[in-house]
Amino acid sequence: MKKILHGCCAGLLLAMSAASAESSNTYLRAVAGGYAADTAYQLRADWSLPKFLTVTPAGAYSYLHLAESFPHATIYRAGPVVELPREPATWLNSFEVNWQDKTRNFNDLVTAQDSPLQGVMVVHRGKVIYEEYPGMRPFDNHVWMSNAKPVASLLIAQLEEQGLVDVHKTVADYVPAAKGTAWEGIKLIDVLNMQTGLDLEEGPEQRANPNSSFARFMVAEAGLPNADGELQTHNQALLAIEKLHQPGKAFEYSSANTQMLGLIIEAVTGQRLADVIAERIWMKVGMEGDAQIGLSPQGNAIIHGLISSRLIDMAKFGMLYTPSWSEVSETRLVSAAMLKDIQTAGQPGNYLKGDIGPKLKRLFDEIPRANAYQWDAVFHDGDLYKGGMNGQGLYVSPDNDLVVAWFGNGFSSVPMERAARAVANAVESRLAQN
Repeated sequence: MKKILHGCCAGLLLAMSAASAESSNTYLRAVAGGYAADTAYQLRADWSLPKFLTVTPAGAYSYLHLAESFPHATIYRAGPVVELPREPATWLNSFEVNWQDKTRNFNDLVTAQDSPLQGVMVVHRGKVIYEEYPGMRPFDNHVWMSNAKPVASLLIAQLEEQGLVDVHKTVADYVPAAKGTAWEGIKLIDVLNMQTGLDLEEGPEQRANPNSSFARFMVAEAGLPNADGELQTHNQALLAIEKLHQPGKAFEYSSANTQMLGLIIEAVTGQRLADVIAERIWMKVGMEGDAQIGLSPQGNAIIHGLISSRLIDMAKFGMLYTPSWSEVSETRLVSAAMLKDIQTAGQPGNYLKGDIGPKLKRLFDEIPRANAYQWDAVFHDGDLYKGGMNGQGLYVSPDNDLVVAWFGNGFSSVPMERAARAVANAVESRLAQN
């Protein structure tokens, strides 16, 4: 059992060689139109947690069919589907993105044979100006990975606006089971901004160490025993995380924070998380399809990453933070006050003190203002970015009324993050030129 545990943790750290990655991406292009039955059966039989977390054909298959591998709940849609107008921006085909003294144009970045991107969409002023599916079909449900985290923060923000939650109260004020644990005195705002001071950071060192709190949390989520051979429930592992230092000192990224937000949402609403997401978001937006959310063996919805939906529906979620929200919803779900809170709630001095802040500084070649409300980066111009493991991303520019959404099975040789920010900075001037 300990060998299985170590393999799962080590799987998070595996880096494919350039040749292997290229082979995997060629495979993605070959199955972009769907999987043959015998191939699907083989990949399902081949599935394992390490293969899901790394760049493999079995992982790619499960990114599009995750509900075949373990239980999921349905996040239902309702009402008319909003059909977004398609007005392709031809300038994007040749738009140049600079990265590490290299230049590649945007369309090549997305569609090249060595690209791991499976789907990319750009929405500007409520219109789809770019849409490509080089590794999936438009109607496929693809796992969001950590792009799902802002779903939890939006629900908390809505509850806060309704007076049902006070983000300056503590976890134990809403989750009685947190009393007597290290979570007891942690304020919700510190959970939202990933600065709890608990021993939960989700970095390479913690993933590689089977004795770390995060590794124990992860294997409990998958129904596997920890390094001591103990089989904990998801919530037991979450509540067992210990204090490291005082909260509010550093941006220490962790999916455990988001999972705690999920428990708070259920405690306040008295509803299953899948139903809360459906009633407060999915049914109010003209989504094309139902979404899904993965469940732990105990039935906890894995809100920190395992939402699956169509690419266009993730883009519509992003639109809720832009002036074009009214194109997809009759009700404003992200109020002006909520957006301002997200753009100002983070603490800039904490951004580079954890593992992920310095990485994003290198990725964007600038220091974002802060992280906040589960968004990895909030820029000085108010733009928002959230990334997910193995190449998922959501970039929202409220001022430019733009959303860039993408799914992948690995990280691009030219980061989509850099490309999305470049497009956001150029879109209005390009529109004026045309």
